[in-house]
This record gives sequence, structure tokens and C-alpha cells, in this order.
Amino acid sequence: MSSDNTSNSKMTATTCRTLKAFYDCVRSRPFNQPFALRYNDGSIDHGLNSEEAAKESLRTHHNPYLEQPVVVEW
Repeated sequence: MSSDNTSNSKMTATTCRTLKAFYDCVRSRPFNQPFALRYNDGSIDHGLNSEEAAKESLRTHHNPYLEQPVVVEW
């Protein structure tokens, strides 16, 4: 897991390469903070707010077992 913070904003972006890292990241975000998932193909799912929404996004992008890393942003 690696963090990529920009100095111009307070957005946090973490690249997750394993499901454990992915769920740890989703669970550790600030309470009720919506998040986005950025995929390798450049697509982004915005406004996610739960683990269930994150799982559905992974399934929609044909990446349910995190074969390709994703970036979690909030």
C-alpha cells in the first residue's frame, strides 16, 4: 500500500494491490467520507460510501478479486 498525497488539496490516494489492503483502506477512511476508485484503464467510480458499493464497483470493472491494483481516493 502506498500513499500519494498532493500539497494542493487534502485528497488522500492509496494504491491497493491486495484485497486485505483494499478493505483496510476503505475501512480506515474518515467516518461517512465518500470515496472514489480509480482503475488502471483510467475510469473512476465516484461517490462510493460503503464496502458493498466498493465490491459492486470492483465487479462492474471485472476486477472482483483485485487482479489489477486500484487507487482509493477520498
